[in-house]
Amino acid sequence: MTSLNSLLRPQRLLVLAAALLAVAAFACGGGEAPDGPSQATTKSPITTPGQGAQVGVPAEVEDELRGILRQWGTRDARVAYRINTVSFGVEEQADLLFQWRPSLRQWRMDIAMAGGESGSIISDGRNLYLCDDAEHVCLKFREEESPVAPLPFVEDSQTLADPSLVADAVLGRLSKGRTSVSSRTIANLPARCFTSMGVGGGTLEKLEVCFAVDTALMLRAEALAPARDGRQDRSLFEATQVGSDVPADAFQPPYEVVDTTAPDS
Repeated sequence: MTSLNSLLRPQRLLVLAAALLAVAAFACGGGEAPDGPSQATTKSPITTPGQGAQVGVPAEVEDELRGILRQWGTRDARVAYRINTVSFGVEEQADLLFQWRPSLRQWRMDIAMAGGESGSIISDGRNLYLCDDAEHVCLKFREEESPVAPLPFVEDSQTLADPSLVADAVLGRLSKGRTSVSSRTIANLPARCFTSMGVGGGTLEKLEVCFAVDTALMLRAEALAPARDGRQDRSLFEATQVGSDVPADAFQPPYEVVDTTAPDS
């Protein structure tokens, strides 16, 4: 019989996953924002008008972002990410494997914490499963009940499936600061990075998102809060390896399923 502890552990993993994807929450402009310090030299910046002092996204930058995102969700993807966050002086690190089959509206996150805890969040296109590797159990939820964003800036499966919603979400966050665009190589792929400084009147010092030029895959998301009391919260979500080979059974729950949607659960 499934123990109470085995049901609680996946719920704790869900909370942990939400914290590690905190770039999405910070991007929404609420609270102190985490993010990692900027790395890699940029090229050919296009800054906002008014000597870079005006808040907003220049028309040419918006056009470029929307143009890149026309490729969003046009092919299967398997992307390994490294996540680093610092919040209230506490540092967390994790590896995340994101697998995506857009044609069937399926996605999966495999999360491995530096401390050893691991598990998966799986959407099979109909339901969501929260699976714990230690307890070998998966909790089944309705997909619309998921409190975890599939990716930074992507709040739910509906947004993940619609490139125009992704573009609107990203531009809505970037428009709250002084925005520029630059080129970078991430995970051996050419990328364009959209960077906003002074976001939300100082809520964030920096917010950045980078997309692969040819596939529109999200390769990097970064948020950096202003330094306060000798502490600076930050979060960095960056791709380390990108491919398109997604196993046929990737979106099947690997363990016993406990259905939380059933009337008696």
